[in-house]
Amino acid sequence: MAQTQELGDLFEYKLKDLVTIRKNQSAMVPILQARIDAEKVSVWDASQPSVLRALWIDNSSGLTLDGGSFNVLEGDAFAGEGLMDPIKPGEKRLLSYAADLGLLVDAKQKSERQKITKVVIAHGAMTQMTEEQEEHIYTIRNRDTSARTVVIEHPARPGWKLADGTEPAESTASFHRFRLDADPKKTTIVSVKEYRPISTRYELTNVSDDEIAFFVSQNSINAEVEKVLRRVVGQKNSIAAFDADIAARKAQVSGIAEDQKRVRENMKALKGSAEEKALLQRYARELNDQEDRVQSLQHEVSGLQQKRDAAQKALTEMIEGLELEATL
Repeated sequence: MAQTQELGDLFEYKLKDLVTIRKNQSAMVPILQARIDAEKVSVWDASQPSVLRALWIDNSSGLTLDGGSFNVLEGDAFAGEGLMDPIKPGEKRLLSYAADLGLLVDAKQKSERQKITKVVIAHGAMTQMTEEQEEHIYTIRNRDTSARTVVIEHPARPGWKLADGTEPAESTASFHRFRLDADPKKTTIVSVKEYRPISTRYELTNVSDDEIAFFVSQNSINAEVEKVLRRVVGQKNSIAAFDADIAARKAQVSGIAEDQKRVRENMKALKGSAEEKALLQRYARELNDQEDRVQSLQHEVSGLQQKRDAAQKALTEMIEGLELEATL
C-alpha cells in the first residue's frame, strides 16, 4: 500500500515498506491495492457514433489514480480497454472501454416559441423577460436479452437551465447525466426540458407608436403597460410638435434674411438711376417690414422653446417616476 502527496498539479507515491531490487534485476511493485467503487453502465452522448460501455468510477481509495491505459475483464473474458486521465481522491469519472451494440438511442428536439413572461418598467427603461423553452426526447431501445443501466449525457449549455422536475443523477461543467434502467427487449423514453431566460431592454425615450402597435400585436404587453407607454409617446409627440414649429419659424427667418440680401443688392444697383429715390423708399419699407417680422418670429421661437423645455422636463420627470411590473 502507498501514500500520495500533492505537489501542485503533480503527486507522488510513497511506499510504506522498503523494496530491494538486486543488481541486474527488475520488479513490479504494486503501489495501490484498494477497493474502488465502480458501476457498469452504458453511456450515450450526441458526439459518439454509438452507445459505449463504461465504468462509472468513484475514486474512494483516498489516493490519486494515475492516468494511463486500463483493461476490463468480465469473468475470465476480456471486455475492452480504454484510456483515462488522473483521477483525484473522491472524484467521479465515466471511463468508456467498448461499444455497446445492444442499445440504440434516438434523440429529437422540440422548440417552443419564445414567451414573454414579465415586463418591468423602471429607471427609464422597459425590460421584457422572455423565456425560450426546449424539450429533448431520448428514445432508448434495448435489443439485448440483459438489462442495462443507461447514462444519457445531455449537454450543459451556457444560459440554459433545467426545468422544474428534471433532475439529473449528476451535473458537470459539460453535461447533465440522466440515469435510467433499460429492460431487455423494451423501449424507454426520457424527456429533458430546459428553458433559457432572455431579457430585452427598451429605453422609454426611444419607444415609438409603431413599436407599441407591434408589442400589442404580439401580446408582449398588457393594457396597463400599453397605457403607460402611450403616455410617454404622447408627451414625446408634444415635444416633437414644438420642435417642428420652432424649425418652421427658424426657416422663415432664414428665408427673410435671403430676401433682405437680395433687396440690399438691388438698392446698390439703383445708384444714379432715375427711379432711385422712389425704389429706395419702397425697398426701405420692405426691409423695415421684414425686420418687424423677424423680431416677431424670434419672439415666437423664444416662447416655443420655453414650452418645449417645459415639456421635456415633464417627460423626464414622468419617465423617472415610472415603476411598473406586470406578469403576462
